[in-house]
Amino acid sequence: MQDVNLRELIEEILRDTREMVLATASEKGPWVTTLVFGHDQNLNLYWISYEVSRHTKELDKNPQVAAVVNKQPTGGGNDKGLQVEGKAFSLKEEEILPAAREYFAKRGTPHMPTTLEEANELAEGRSWFVLRPTKIYVYYGPLFGYDRKEYTP
Repeated sequence: MQDVNLRELIEEILRDTREMVLATASEKGPWVTTLVFGHDQNLNLYWISYEVSRHTKELDKNPQVAAVVNKQPTGGGNDKGLQVEGKAFSLKEEEILPAAREYFAKRGTPHMPTTLEEANELAEGRSWFVLRPTKIYVYYGPLFGYDRKEYTP
């Protein structure tokens, strides 16, 4: 097999996908939720959620999370996706505007926020979060079949 640039494959999947499934865990057991996300050049995944949601409460107590990002399945061994391990946190105020711009760009929002106030207004009462990956597993059917490759950011 020729040399494959895993970073480029990861960026393709993130660029072409809108949603991720986030897994959290607590003493109650595991929990998953589907979220719209944005991402940056460091492969951080950003989203907004209500503070009262189960996944938000759980990641406040246990920041160790996992996520799955799948491109729309095509079948025939052509499926592409990511399995991500990492830690998730609330964003610091100075991190919100750049994250919001990535998030809203992916959603196709016509007016990008230029201030923290605009970013928070567009979030409609939800808070900003980030998943910082520690390990990414890439499955890319056209190149690896049912195998997956490991990438460390």
